[in-house]
Amino acid sequence: MLVAALLIAQITAPLLDKMHATTWRPGCPVPIEDLRQVKVPYWTFERKPATGILIVHKDLAGEIEAIFKDLYKKKFLIERITPVEEYGGSDDASMAANNTSAFNCRDVTGKPGKFSNHSWGRAIDINPLTNPYVKGDNVSPPAGRAYLDRSKNHPGSILKSGYVVGRFKKAGWTWGGDWLDLKDYQHFEKAARR
Repeated sequence: MLVAALLIAQITAPLLDKMHATTWRPGCPVPIEDLRQVKVPYWTFERKPATGILIVHKDLAGEIEAIFKDLYKKKFLIERITPVEEYGGSDDASMAANNTSAFNCRDVTGKPGKFSNHSWGRAIDINPLTNPYVKGDNVSPPAGRAYLDRSKNHPGSILKSGYVVGRFKKAGWTWGGDWLDLKDYQHFEKAARR
C-alpha cells in the first residue's frame, strides 16, 4: 500500500534545470526560489496508487498537500501528475495527455501579454482532457469535446456539486467552472492578495 506521507521541498536540481530550459525565465512574475515541489499521492484511472510532483508557490504548498491528501482518501481518480516540464513546457501537450500540473510561466489563454496565475504557481489544472477549457466553440484540448456533457461522471470528472470543487472552495480557491464568460473545468486558482 502507498504511504500517504507527503513531501514539500525546494525544487530539486534536475527539475530546476528542466524549468530553466522550459517554463521559467527571467521576467516571470515569481522568483524560482518562491516555488516548491510537492509530492502528492493519487489514484490512477486504473485505480492504482501512485505519486506525482506539483510545483506551486511556497505560500500554497501546505494547502495543496492537505487537499491532495483528502482527494487521495476519497479515491478521486487522476490520470497522471507530472510537472509540465516533462512536456517541454507545452500546456497543449500536457492537456492532451490529461496531465495534472500547476506552475507554468505562461500567458492567460487567449490573452497574450497577461500572465496566468499558473505563472505564480497559484493555479492547478486537474485532468484537463476530462475537464476541458471551453469558450464558445473553442475546446481545449480538442479531444475534450468528448467530455462536454457535464451531467456525465467520467473517471476524473470535476463536477459542480462534487467533492473536488467543494474541497478547493473550502480552502478559498476559485474554480474555472464557475466563470461566466468561459468554462475552465480543469482549473483552480488562488490569487495572491494584492
